[in-house]
Amino acid sequence: MKYTLNKKAEKPFLHSKNSIVIEVNNEFVKFIGYSRNELIGKSLTEISYMLRINSQIYLNNIENVFRCYVFTKSYEPREVTISCKVLECQNEKMYFFKEKPNSRIEDKCMGIEQIYANSKIGFAIHSVPDLILLKVNETYLDSLDFPYNLKENSIGEKQKEIITGFEGGKEEEIFLDIIKTGRSYHLPEYEYSNFKGGTRYWDWSVIPIFVDGKIKYVIDTATEVTERVSNRKLIEEQAKIIEQQKKQQLEAIIENMSDGLFILDKNYKYSLLNASANEFFYSSDSIKESGDSLAHTKYYDSKGNLIAAEDFPNRRVLRGEKIREYRVTCERPDGIYHFNVSGSPIYDENGEVAKAIICSRNITEQVNSENLIRMQKEQLEAIIQDMSDALLIFDKDGNYITFNKAARDTFCIESTRLNKIGDGLKEAEYLDMDKQLILCDNTPGHRVLRGEKLLGYRMAIKTNGSVVYIDVNGTPIYDNEGNFMAGILCCRDVTEKIKYEEDVLLKTQYDFLNSMIDNLDLPVLRLSCSDFKITDVNQKSYNIFKKLKPEIKSISFIIGQNYEDITNFDKVDVLKNIENVIKKKESSYLKYQRLIVSGEEMFMNILYQPVFGVNGEVAEIAVILIDVTQEVKANNHMERILRIHEEFFANISHELKTPLNVIFSTTQLFNLYLRDDFLINNKDKVVKYINIMIQNCYRLSKLINNLVDLSKIQSGFFELNLSNENIVNVIEEIVQSASEYVKSKGLSIIFDTDVEEKIIACDSNKIERVILNLISNAIKFSEPGNEIYVNIVDKDDTVEISVEDTGIGIDKRHLDIIFERFKQVDKSFTRNTEGSGIGLCLVKSIIELHGGKVNVESKLGEGSKFKIDLPSRTIEKTKIADKNEMISSNSEMINIEFSDIYR
Repeated sequence: MKYTLNKKAEKPFLHSKNSIVIEVNNEFVKFIGYSRNELIGKSLTEISYMLRINSQIYLNNIENVFRCYVFTKSYEPREVTISCKVLECQNEKMYFFKEKPNSRIEDKCMGIEQIYANSKIGFAIHSVPDLILLKVNETYLDSLDFPYNLKENSIGEKQKEIITGFEGGKEEEIFLDIIKTGRSYHLPEYEYSNFKGGTRYWDWSVIPIFVDGKIKYVIDTATEVTERVSNRKLIEEQAKIIEQQKKQQLEAIIENMSDGLFILDKNYKYSLLNASANEFFYSSDSIKESGDSLAHTKYYDSKGNLIAAEDFPNRRVLRGEKIREYRVTCERPDGIYHFNVSGSPIYDENGEVAKAIICSRNITEQVNSENLIRMQKEQLEAIIQDMSDALLIFDKDGNYITFNKAARDTFCIESTRLNKIGDGLKEAEYLDMDKQLILCDNTPGHRVLRGEKLLGYRMAIKTNGSVVYIDVNGTPIYDNEGNFMAGILCCRDVTEKIKYEEDVLLKTQYDFLNSMIDNLDLPVLRLSCSDFKITDVNQKSYNIFKKLKPEIKSISFIIGQNYEDITNFDKVDVLKNIENVIKKKESSYLKYQRLIVSGEEMFMNILYQPVFGVNGEVAEIAVILIDVTQEVKANNHMERILRIHEEFFANISHELKTPLNVIFSTTQLFNLYLRDDFLINNKDKVVKYINIMIQNCYRLSKLINNLVDLSKIQSGFFELNLSNENIVNVIEEIVQSASEYVKSKGLSIIFDTDVEEKIIACDSNKIERVILNLISNAIKFSEPGNEIYVNIVDKDDTVEISVEDTGIGIDKRHLDIIFERFKQVDKSFTRNTEGSGIGLCLVKSIIELHGGKVNVESKLGEGSKFKIDLPSRTIEKTKIADKNEMISSNSEMINIEFSDIYR
C-alpha cells in the first residue's frame, strides 16, 4: 500500500563549509532576492555584508540563535531569527532563517508608502532600540554626507554611523528621549552644524511607532529649509538697514513725488502736507486742518454737484471709508482745477481710525485735454453724421468702427446688421457699370483691406427693385511699421447725376435720331424697347407702309402700332431678331426680306440698331429699311447670264472634240498603213510620232471631258448614273486594269480590303475616273521601285477608299488648295509630272455628288495619301446609264486618264 505525505515547507537556509557558502535552498533565494550564483562561493563575512547584518553580528559569530534584521537585495528589511546548526563535520554549518510573522513594516504602518514616495520630504525608519536604518527615501539620503548618501552604504547601519556628530549630540538625546518617553518631536527650522557642507536647517519631525504597546520603530522625517531660513535671516538683517534708510528715503520721496500727500489725525489736523499737496489749496500757508480751504474754494464732484464739508474726501476716510480715484473739481480765485483723490484709513491697535492718508493727483491739464478732445470728437461726429456722403471706417479685421447715417441709407441696412465689410451683400446686390455682379472678395471694402486705393470707383447697389449709383473713394491707413490699421470708404450718391446724364444723352440721341429720321433718304422708324411699338417714322417709311396697308392715312395712325402688325414680315422672325438685339446689345442685319407692295415684289435689307441709355441698357431700337430690289433683280439677271455662258462653254467644248476625232482617225489610218508595210523605211519614227499623237489626243480628250464635266457640275446639268454596285469589285477591277501600266513604269500597285462585299449606290464609270485620276497622280509623283497602295475599309455608315504612294509628297502649305479649280501645287515640275490643275477639282466634285468627301494627308519627301469616304446607302431603282457618256472599255479609260504621264 502506498502513502502520500504532505511535504513540509522548508525554511530558507544556507550551507557553509570552512566559512564558505556551498549551498542555498530555493526558499532562501526567493526570500533574500539574490541569485544562487551570487551567493555560492561567498564567505560568511561577505554574506553578512550582503544581508547587511554586519552592524549587528557576523554569521560566523552566531553559535545558536540570533534575532536581527536582514535586508533583501532590494534593501527591504526582514525581521528574522537565525539558527545555526553545526554538522558532524565541525567545519560545516547550516544557517536557518525564519521571518517573524506579521513583522513587515508595510503591514504595521499603513499609508507609509505615500509618505515614503513624497520627493519633497526626507523619510527614514529606524529600529528600536539600536536605531538601525531600515527604510529610507532618496530625499533623506540627499541630506547625508558622502558616502552615506548612497542607499547601499546606509541601509542596515546604525544612526551614529551615518549621521556625523550624532553620538553624544543633541540628536541622540532626542532619539533616546523618544525611546524612553514615547513622545514625538517636531522641530521647525532645526539647525544642524555637523555637516561637511556647513550649517543646514530642517523642519524635523521624529515620531515613535508602537506595536503591541511597545515602541517598535522611530519615523524620522525632514524637509530642508536652509534656503528659506538663510533668506529670512538675510532679509531681517537687511530690514534693519532698510528701516534706517526708509525714513530718509520716504521723506525725500514724499517731498519729490508728483502726487499730493496728506496725513490727517482723527481731529482733522494735518500732520503732513508735501509740496505737491499744496497745489490742492489756494493758500497752503493758511491750511492747518480740514475745512480751512472752504472759505475761498468750492469743491464739486464729477457730476458737478457741490461737495459739503462732511462729504469731503478726508472726512469720509476718517470715517473708515476707502476712496479711489474720486474726481474733485476746485473752483478757486485763481481758476478751476481738477484732481483725482484716493485715500485709506489707518487703524490703531484697538481698531479705531487713527489717521487718514490722502493722495491727490492734479489732472487739470488732462481734463482740459479730454474736454477739448471730447468737444472736437462731438463736433467731428456731428459733421460725420450730417455729411451727405456715406462714410465708413473699418479695422484690420474688416469690422466697422464708424459709419454715418448716409452710409445706412446708401446701403439700405440697419446699423445692427452692418457690422463687417460685406454685410451689405446680405440684403443687396453690388453691380459694376457693366452690370456684372461684384463678388464679396471684390467689394470696395475688401479691396481697400488688401491695400488697394480707390478713387472714383463707380458701382450700383440694387435692392428691393431700386438701384442706387455711388462713386467710392477708399484709402488704407497704416501704422509706423507699415501694418494695415484701418480702412476708410467715402461713398457719394450719384444716382441723380447719372439720371441727368442719361436724360441728356437720351435727349441728344433722340435729337440725332429725329434729325436722321427727318433727313435720311432711307425709311427709318423707332421702336420702344418694352413692347416694340412704333414711336416715330419718317416720310420714306410712311410711304412704304401706306402702300402695304391702304387703310393707313397718316403718320399719326402708325405711331403706337405694333411693328409686326404694320409690316408683312414673318412675325416670328421679327420678334426673334428684335429680342436678340436687346439680349446681345448689338445690331442685327437681315438681308433680302421680301415684301409685296402694291402688287409688286420688293426686297429689303433691315438694320435693327439698339439705342443705349447711360446705364448701358437698350432704351430704343432704330429700324432702317434699305431697298435692295434693284440689286436682287440685277443679281438674278447676272445668274441667268452666267448660266447661259456655262451652257455655251459646254457646247463649244463639245464642238472642239470633232477635230480631235479627225486626228485620231488619221493616226488609226497610219497604223493601218504600217500593218500593210507602207512607209516601211520610216517605220520607227512614224510609230513614235503616231503614239505621241495618240497620247495627245487622249490628253486633249481628257482635258475637254474634264472641262465639260466641270461646266455641267457648275450649271447643274451633270448627272450620276447611280446603281447598286459591289464597290469592292469595282475598285479591284480598276486596280487590275491599271496594274500592267503601273508595272511598265517600274512601280508596283497593291490592293487590300477588309471586306469582300459592300453594296452601295454609285456611278461606277465616275468612280473609275476618280480612282484612275488618283492612281495617275501617284504614278507621276513616284520614282521607279516605289509602291502604290489602294485600300478599302468598311466603316459601317461609310466606305473609305484610299490611294497612297511613297513619292515626293506635298508641302503642307499647299494642302488646302489642291482641290481648287485650275490650281497646281508647283509649276516647276518636270513634264512627266505636270497637269491641267482640274483633275482633283473634278474628283472632289464627283465624290461630293455621291454625298461623300475626299481629303489628303501628305508629308514632303514621304508620299501622299488620298482618302475617299462614300456613304453606305443603296437605291430602290437603278438608273440606266447613257451609253453616249460611257467609255468603251477599261483600256480606253486608262489611255485617257494616264495620257498626261510622259515617263
